[in-house]
Amino acid sequence: MRYIFSILIFSLSLLAYGQDKNDINVRINNEPLDSLPKFVIKMDKTEYFLDSIPNSINPNWIDKIEVLKSEEQKYLYGNGNGVVLIYPKKKYFKQISSLLETIPNNQEQIDKQTLDSIYLKALNSRIDLQLSSGWKFIEPNEQIDRIKNNFDHNSVYKFLSADELFDYAYKHGKSLKLYRVTHKQISNDTIDINFGDLALKVKKGIFFKNGLHFREANYSIACGGTNGYIPDFRFVYDKETNNWKIIGGNCKTPEWTDK
Repeated sequence: MRYIFSILIFSLSLLAYGQDKNDINVRINNEPLDSLPKFVIKMDKTEYFLDSIPNSINPNWIDKIEVLKSEEQKYLYGNGNGVVLIYPKKKYFKQISSLLETIPNNQEQIDKQTLDSIYLKALNSRIDLQLSSGWKFIEPNEQIDRIKNNFDHNSVYKFLSADELFDYAYKHGKSLKLYRVTHKQISNDTIDINFGDLALKVKKGIFFKNGLHFREANYSIACGGTNGYIPDFRFVYDKETNNWKIIGGNCKTPEWTDK
């Protein structure tokens, strides 16, 4: 992980204390990890020690950044290359904690453009879904919203908003099967894509659950064990061709080789 917020450029020669995030320009060169500073995200009494900052952390979530190079800080944090202290805004503590806990140490988070291309290839590689009858409704999320315009109206995949899904399900038996597409980053060069079956059941009326509601949608996902985990698609980065290739998974037949 060698990238940090686009609004920051880091130079170890910069000595700053109590700098606002908009006042610092930081650049991380292609240097060995042992030559880079230590990044510490501080949230009340909790501290996260990182070699660099995940791209998924929004710069707007950050309240303040301190760049320290004093001997005292070197001793305190055990890093002779300096320390970058990052103070998030309190209202984003939970979001940042969740992100950091899902990223293994020293693992570079894959960029959005690359991840989009992997999702597209996975969807286009589900030949079984494309050849079977009926539309395949994909559960909306941030990732799906970014790639849905790559499919035309003739596609078997349908990308509807939550409200559109509710209305469609209500008109078609008050239930609908969706596909939840997710990814799991195994390492810097390995990404798993998984498809989950999701049952949507809807109803209209007056409901007094957490306030007054007139529409209610209930989602339930099919259960599956975690023992002997095998992804639907496993993508591995091929350094010779500079491409992400499918090398295995439940949805890949033995005779199919991704070239």
